[in-house]
Amino acid sequence: MVVVLNYIYTAKYLVSANAPPIEAGALLVQGGRIARVATLKEIKRNNPGVKIVDFHAALLVPLLVNAHTHLELTDFGLWAELAGEVAPPENFVDWILCLIRIKRKLSEKQYQLSLSHGIAQSLASGTGAVGDILAHHSARNLYLSSPLLGSLFLETLGQDPTVVHQLRNELKEALKDDVVGSVKLGVSPHSPYTISTNYLKSVYRYCQQQKIRCTTHVAESAEEVEFVEWSKGDLASRLYPQIGWENYLPHPSGLRPVEYLRQQGGLFPENLLVHGVQLNDAEIQLLAERQMRLVLCPRSNAKLNLGKAPAGKLQRAGVKLALGTDSLASCDSLSIWDEMTFAQHWFGTELDAPTLFNMATQGGAEALGIENEMGSLEAGKLASFQILQPKTTVAIDSIFDYFVSSGCTDDIAQVYHSGKKLPFVNPSP
Repeated sequence: MVVVLNYIYTAKYLVSANAPPIEAGALLVQGGRIARVATLKEIKRNNPGVKIVDFHAALLVPLLVNAHTHLELTDFGLWAELAGEVAPPENFVDWILCLIRIKRKLSEKQYQLSLSHGIAQSLASGTGAVGDILAHHSARNLYLSSPLLGSLFLETLGQDPTVVHQLRNELKEALKDDVVGSVKLGVSPHSPYTISTNYLKSVYRYCQQQKIRCTTHVAESAEEVEFVEWSKGDLASRLYPQIGWENYLPHPSGLRPVEYLRQQGGLFPENLLVHGVQLNDAEIQLLAERQMRLVLCPRSNAKLNLGKAPAGKLQRAGVKLALGTDSLASCDSLSIWDEMTFAQHWFGTELDAPTLFNMATQGGAEALGIENEMGSLEAGKLASFQILQPKTTVAIDSIFDYFVSSGCTDDIAQVYHSGKKLPFVNPSP
């Protein structure tokens, strides 16, 4: 006989992504799922004798969703220091070449250790789900012991037909796992400038046939736009020769990246797009018409000096948005709280605080296809939440302003995944 334990969790404020904050709000949790959301008074009245866990002056908040990250690069700062790569890159291609030089010196064990650090830092910073890109597919088994939900996108890229044939077979073999731990496997055809046209088409076709989610970097840099359209610029003259692709330079497509993806069959809702810094008005409208979702990574874009995504236009057009940290190769932390804080300053009035909170919760969950499990505190969903203890008093009408102020990561007092309390770890990397 299985005994289902019931608990009531309560705090000064209960805040979800799709409803006003509840003062003295509470969750009734049964078997790791939320059975009811209401005031503590209401839940107590109908559930006498159930154990109450009271967090008093704290805030009870959903776990956040990091819809785009590369957790295997979490130790990048250490790797760069050991390799003597301490000078900041001057441009986007310099950064890519630096990343390649460093990665070529690493062992499989270093990648696995880095990924384990990334998972731990994500959990400690109040993240409950990720859209994680994994280049080293064999490291996926580290997710077997992780409570993180979401998608683990197996990265694939290549131009040489012989290599691509091998990569395709290896990818299909890895995808037989379907689910690893609590994450579902997907595919990341890296970007329009790192994968041949034929391979990209076949990946998109396979994902749609097999109902596999995928994700693609698109319109991230001016260099990408120039390369996809004209096969010119630093990506053509510097990146391709450096990695042995000089004989595979594609013919100019005459197309900007979004239209190029459309022609390869890449504009379907289960293909989660990332960055979108260089989008124009016509492309934004096309993404809205195709019901595409886009992950914004403002800290990464700013650090690499790539520009600012047209967030306001995207939102007004109806493109659904989420937030991601990208990797620690181009960002300072894996905290979505930190991403929200930066985004508030970066986008200004284009995205208000409640919108950013929605992007970090419900929007991210929808982007990864887990909106029935996470993203908000509702009956039927997993009891996955975090407890914030602000250092100063937060009024009910200033909660969302508090969420985008600096310091929320440091205010995390406890994290629960599926009703289970995780051992507390300082979220600072």
